[in-house]
Amino acid sequence: MRTRPRILTTLALAMPLALAVAACSGGSGAGPASSGAATGGSSGTIVIGASLSLTGSLDVLGLPLEAGYKQEIADVNARDGVAVGGTKQELKLVVLDNGSDPGTASSQVRELVLRDHAVALLGSATPQIILPTALVAEQLRVPFLTSLMPVEAFANGDKDGWKYSWDFFYDEQQQAADAAKALASVPGDKKVALFTDNEPDGVVERPLYQAAFKADGLDVAGDYTFPVGGADFSSFIADAKAKGAQLLAGQMDLADGVALWKQVKSLGFHPKAAFLDTASRAGSWWQSLGSLAQGTLSESYWSPSQAQPGQLAAIAPTLGKKYAGNPDYATAAVGYAAAEVLTDALAEAGSTNSGKLNTAIAQADAQTTAGPIKFNQSTHTADTPYYVTQWQDGKLIQVQPPAAGVTFDVPAGGLG
Repeated sequence: MRTRPRILTTLALAMPLALAVAACSGGSGAGPASSGAATGGSSGTIVIGASLSLTGSLDVLGLPLEAGYKQEIADVNARDGVAVGGTKQELKLVVLDNGSDPGTASSQVRELVLRDHAVALLGSATPQIILPTALVAEQLRVPFLTSLMPVEAFANGDKDGWKYSWDFFYDEQQQAADAAKALASVPGDKKVALFTDNEPDGVVERPLYQAAFKADGLDVAGDYTFPVGGADFSSFIADAKAKGAQLLAGQMDLADGVALWKQVKSLGFHPKAAFLDTASRAGSWWQSLGSLAQGTLSESYWSPSQAQPGQLAAIAPTLGKKYAGNPDYATAAVGYAAAEVLTDALAEAGSTNSGKLNTAIAQADAQTTAGPIKFNQSTHTADTPYYVTQWQDGKLIQVQPPAAGVTFDVPAGGLG
C-alpha cells in the first residue's frame, strides 16, 4: 500500500496544546459527522483541514494556495483566535499533500475529518481535485469552502445540489466573452483554432467559447477536443494551418499546453494571437517555455484593485513580497480570501457545530482580499472578476480590461 505524503502545519499561540484523541461522532471514527455535531481539536483549538497539491502536476497552484491559507490563519491567531461559546480559541491548519491525485485527495478529506477532527475544510485547485473532495465533504456533512474552480462547473458538480460545499471564482461565460473580445481585436481573417481537453473545465467551456467566438465575429475553423495527456497534436495543427486559422484558443493542463506550444512552433503554425486557459496562468508556463511563451494570452482571477486598502495591506508585505511579479500572487491572495470567509463564518456562528457554521457561510456577506463574497443560495457559488493577461518578458500583464501604460502585443512573439 502506498503511503500518502503528510504535511502537518500547526499555527499556534505560545502555549502548546495537546492533540485531540476523542473519536468523531458515533465513537467508531468510521462514520460521517452528524449535521449537528461539533468536531475539533483539544480544548481551545479549532482544526481546519485542507488536502492540497503540494507535489505533482498541480503543485504550481497548491503551494501558493497553502501560503494564503497559512497566513490568514496565522493572522487570526495573532488576534487571539475566534470566539466560540464565549471563549477565544486558536485555529490550527492541518494540510495534507495529495500529490495532485484525486483519489488520494478524497481519502485525505475523510482522514482530516475523522482522524484530525477538522470542523471545516478549505479546498484545493482545479475541478479534478475539488469535485471529488467536495463530494466527500457532502457525505460527511462538513462545511467545505473553496475557490479556483469556475462557478458553473462547480454548480453542476453535484446532481443532488450542494448542501455543505461552497465556491467563489469567475464565471465561465465571462471568461469566454473576454477571451473572444481579446482575439477579435486582432486584425486578420478572424479564423480561430480551438483546442479543449475532456476535463470538466474543458467540457463546460468548449460550447461557451464556441458561442462567444461566434458572437464576436470569429469563425471556429478547427474545433479539436482530446483526453488529458494527448501529447501529439500534429494532426490538429496541420488541419488548422490548412484551414487558414490565424488565431488559437485552448483549455488544457500545463503538460499538454507546453506540448501544444512546442508543436505549433516546430510545425510552422504562426497564429497572430493565442489564448490558453489553465496551463498558462502560473509562473511555470514561462519557466517551461522561456521566450516561446512570449505573447501568450492568459487569464487572471485576481487583481490588487479587488481588495480594500486595509485588506491589501495585510498581504502586500508578505505574500506580495514573496510572489512579486509572479502570477502565483493571485492564487495566494485568493487562498487568503477563502480562509477569510471561513474564519469570519466561524466568528459569526460562534460555534463549531457543522450546521450552524454552514448556515453562517451561506449567509456570508464578506469583504475579503478577493472583494465582496456573497453566495447564491441555489448554486452555492459567488462570482469574482476575470481578467485577460499576456505574458510579456516573463511577467503576466493585464491587457483586458486595459491597464494604464500596457500594450497588447500582436503578433504573439513566441509563436511568430
